[in-house]
Amino acid sequence: MAQNIPLFLTYLLSILIMIGLPVVLAFQVTKYFKVSWWVVLAGVLTFLASQAVHYPAVIGINALFNNGTIPAPSSQWVPVVNGVIGGLLAGICEETARFVGFKLLKKKADHYGSAFALGVGHGGMESILLAVLGTGATLVTVLFYNAGGQIAKGIDTNQVQYMLYQIDQFWMAPWYNGLLPGLERLIALTLQIFLTTLVWKAVVDRSFIWFLLAVLYHAVVDAVAVYLSGIGWNTWAVEGVLAVFMVINLFLIYRFWKDEEEFEEELEETEEEPAEEALEVGDEEGELPADDDEDEGSKSFGNEDEAGEQEENEDPR
Repeated sequence: MAQNIPLFLTYLLSILIMIGLPVVLAFQVTKYFKVSWWVVLAGVLTFLASQAVHYPAVIGINALFNNGTIPAPSSQWVPVVNGVIGGLLAGICEETARFVGFKLLKKKADHYGSAFALGVGHGGMESILLAVLGTGATLVTVLFYNAGGQIAKGIDTNQVQYMLYQIDQFWMAPWYNGLLPGLERLIALTLQIFLTTLVWKAVVDRSFIWFLLAVLYHAVVDAVAVYLSGIGWNTWAVEGVLAVFMVINLFLIYRFWKDEEEFEEELEETEEEPAEEALEVGDEEGELPADDDEDEGSKSFGNEDEAGEQEENEDPR
């Protein structure tokens, strides 16, 4: 079986990106914003908790379609239904987990840097798991698949032959296909950070609208990806559309960051003004007694002069 070395190397690069990028971002975010590592860990836990609900929900809904409890859509509507249901489930489960995470963190999450930290933890955990259990496991399989051993275990010969065919197709792919997993996770990580900032706003502003926006935006992005894949779009074309969302996400993350920094600067200025006014008042009050003393001294000095003049006038000599 021929092996495509450039393809193998690009897959290794993707795995490095999927694992290394979240780790580097976690260190940078905690250092720059001075955020506790507990917030990053909370992001990891929110992802795991959300998937503990998300996957059983997906399996349950599929079962309802399969047994006829929910009428199956016609073939042309299957990509739409899959996209909408899958997107909404992901949005509801993940945003709810983030919301609970921020609520449990309380004061540890009162700074906007915690939105970045929890987002990196949440999206980073997803990326690392997919690197190990997805891309990494695929590479191990295509490299070390033992057809003879599978047949010896009693696996049907046709299944083994089909697996060998799939492995051959894998190695026949162009070298740049190995970059797809890394690109897909890069796009997803920006989405996860942006969604986390929206949920953070919902918590600190006590506004449900931010939470609702996060759920709907998550649902739209996931629905677009599922729908385009379902109607047969090429994977690179789908990722190209999602890259547009990535640019939007990065811009909104930047604006959110700058707006919060400006808000904090204005808050600090308003807190400093009363303190400066109090100092000025204190200085003025401190000067008044000194002026009184000077006036009194001047008056007493003037009285002494007047008394001296009167004595001279009264002197008979």
